[in-house]
This record gives sequence, C-alpha cells and structure tokens, in this order.
Amino acid sequence: MHLPALLLVLAALLLTSCATTVTSIKTDQNQQLSQDKGYVLLGIQTDLSLKAIKITGPQDIFLSYKDLRAGTGYFLLDLPAGLYTIERIDISNYWYTSLLEDSKYWQFEIHPDNINYVGHLEFALGAELVNRSSEAVEFLEDEFPNLLDKQSLHYSGPGEDGFFKLLEQMDRGVQ
Repeated sequence: MHLPALLLVLAALLLTSCATTVTSIKTDQNQQLSQDKGYVLLGIQTDLSLKAIKITGPQDIFLSYKDLRAGTGYFLLDLPAGLYTIERIDISNYWYTSLLEDSKYWQFEIHPDNINYVGHLEFALGAELVNRSSEAVEFLEDEFPNLLDKQSLHYSGPGEDGFFKLLEQMDRGVQ
C-alpha cells in the first residue's frame, strides 16, 4: 500500500472515532425523542473552569467548556439509550484526569424516554460522582418544568436510589 493511501485510511479512521462536542439544552421544550433516546441530567460542581469532559458510549461526546465554568451547574442532553462511561476530565489543553481505572464508578445507563439523573460530578483536587437527587429535582422544577411534566425522572448513576419513585408515588397519591 502506498503511503498516501495509508494516510488517507488512517485519517478516515480517526475522524470516525472522534467524539462530538455538545452543549447543554437551554430551553424548556419537550421535544419528541426518537424511540431509542433519553435525556441525561448531570450536575457539575468544580472549583475551576474545565476544558472538557469525555463520555463514551453509544455516542461518544465531549461536554463543552462553555458549560464547564467554575461553580455549580447542570448538563441536560438527549442521547441514544445505552451504557455510558465518564472517561476523562480535561483540565486544560495539557492536563487531564483519566477515570478508566475505576470505570464502574463512572458508568451510567440512559433509559429511553426518561430524564436520567446520573449524579453530580464534583471536581476539586480529585473527582467524585455523588447523588444529589433532591437538588436535581429542584433544578428541573425551576428550569425545565414542562419537560419534567412530560417525562419520567429516573436515577441512572452508581448504586440504587428510590427517591424519584417515592416522589412519583406521592404525586399520584395527592392527585
């Protein structure tokens, strides 16, 4: 194989394996999702502005630096259903933290036609994915009430949490 042809094949492979840079949904609209998609809600708390967060799964993505400024915030995205892993946190162009050693703690599953809360990513000297379900509900009630009214809320992060099911049962009991 000639060198130009080999370079062309390698370039094509690199382009197909690249992750898509995404930004958070900003408007409260309940768009019709395709059958195999769901919403993912990820809280972010960081002491410094981050460059990107790489998440791999059925669709590999980079969370955009535009939404990763110092402080606390949320990412709301629609993605294909399936198992995802928070793989890497890019601090700058030159520094990153790989999370692959303990990947089971960084995995979450997106269920179709649900809002899948996966936890809060806290990043200071290290990184941790923690469950703050009540804060996630408050955020959705304040910022995305129409979406929350039309979609079920599901905890998809590490471990088990029945908080959203309890809220749903209490909601049905009141009506």
